[in-house]
Amino acid sequence: MERAVSGATARRWLVALSLGSLFTLTAGNHGYKSSKDLLPREAPPGQVTADKLVKTKDLPQDFDWRDVNGVNLVTSDVNQHIPQYCGSCWIHGTTASLNDRIKVMRRGKFPDVMLARQVLMNCVPSPNKSLAPPGCDGGDPWMIHKYLMDNDVPDETCMPYQARNMECNKMDQCRNCLSGHGCWSIDTWTGYGVSSYGNLSGEIPMMKEIYARGPITCSFATDNEFMMNMSKVLLENEGVYSTTKKYTADQVDHNMEVTGWGVTASGTKYWVIRNSWGTYFGSNGWFKLKRGENQLLSEADCDWSIPRFHGLDEVLAGRVLGSYMTGMTTKVSSKTLEAILKAPESIAPSMAVADSDRSWSLMTAAMAALAAVAVVTVMMRAGRSDKSEPLLG
Repeated sequence: MERAVSGATARRWLVALSLGSLFTLTAGNHGYKSSKDLLPREAPPGQVTADKLVKTKDLPQDFDWRDVNGVNLVTSDVNQHIPQYCGSCWIHGTTASLNDRIKVMRRGKFPDVMLARQVLMNCVPSPNKSLAPPGCDGGDPWMIHKYLMDNDVPDETCMPYQARNMECNKMDQCRNCLSGHGCWSIDTWTGYGVSSYGNLSGEIPMMKEIYARGPITCSFATDNEFMMNMSKVLLENEGVYSTTKKYTADQVDHNMEVTGWGVTASGTKYWVIRNSWGTYFGSNGWFKLKRGENQLLSEADCDWSIPRFHGLDEVLAGRVLGSYMTGMTTKVSSKTLEAILKAPESIAPSMAVADSDRSWSLMTAAMAALAAVAVVTVMMRAGRSDKSEPLLG
């Protein structure tokens, strides 16, 4: 149900717009750079498209992953432009969809996974193999999905977002630090990747993919009007952004996540979109865009993928344990797991001694004291088949 904007709110928005007009803002590339010329859009083996999962007649008039029967199935909002400007929309738009799809596939169960944006910045290679990973210099979702088919990334607790280009090494993928002892790399962690991915365009294919498997990432042409006049346009159009401008492919400069769609009281169709410019943009970081007219070229180039996260299930089931010093290094047998669950207090003292002494040998002894366990390298990467049915089917 659409709500009218109050007069007081409208006046505040107009004052903000007046102040904004005192400044000159030049729209630049927010990070999208197409890799199509160097990376052909060839579907990976076994790809299943949403056309096979959802019939057009089954698409609802309104749908939003933020509110599925009263349940929110999207993760937190972030900002690509802090602690400094960085053209990483391609990272943010893609990880937003991946994070949300993991939550959707797990039916909203604990935990919310936020993939390490900085690790993708550091490690997703340039389509031009002679160049360093582009990071803040821009790329597109296809590059990320192609990388994640064969490589894993950790979550954000391993490496927070720095908004700058760094090296792709163990230290800059996952680390820990200790007062007086500096930092060290954590070499084993819960990994996340994708088992399939694809590209699509058009209103109905977009709706089918969103409804069948979760949010998607699309490219947009975002100019000065989008950046400076959004509030004014929203006030004039029932909270829906629209423009009469026509754009060309060379003006596309941004990636954002599309999570749903709807129709206003007067019948205007719109997309539900998450930006990566912080919650002070739009409506808590989100906005609505007129649907069905390829506004901002929003319906011309979209990407989707199927996340894989088998290692997370192993950790949550208690079959894999981790430590402060070494990360995820211990695989637990079923017999040992049963004993630990019966007497959970037996874990804490040994771990406390190991951490306080900061001793690798004591850590090994403490973990061995739990039971006869096998210390293994656990990147926990496992394939996951495509969903053969729509998630809401």
